[in-house]
Amino acid sequence: MNNKGQVLVIFVIIIPILLLLVTLTVDLGLLYKEKQSISSNTKYAVKYYLDNIDNPNITSDTKELLNKNISDIKININDTTDYVEITVSKVWNSLSIKKDEEIIITYRGIKGSNQIIKG
Repeated sequence: MNNKGQVLVIFVIIIPILLLLVTLTVDLGLLYKEKQSISSNTKYAVKYYLDNIDNPNITSDTKELLNKNISDIKININDTTDYVEITVSKVWNSLSIKKDEEIIITYRGIKGSNQIIKG
């Protein structure tokens, strides 16, 4: 018997599934890397803000620092008497089926103690 036709059919069925799994794996890896980058840069920005709190231009300097390290982001800085809260959001363009997921990272720095809290 000739099994070449059966192998071809199985190959044609399995290849798209394997390509989809590879694409999803790469996409999730890139998403995780982007979240980690935004998270670490936001945490560093809060630390920078708390260390330079006496600077009158600290809000604009912090936004400039974040924009230098991460592209296409929205930044919200909430400065109160007790704490400073920095929220960075970015729209993630996915490679896979899920489109335009928004990544939102918030860190809060307590003034006086220089303690940094996520969320």
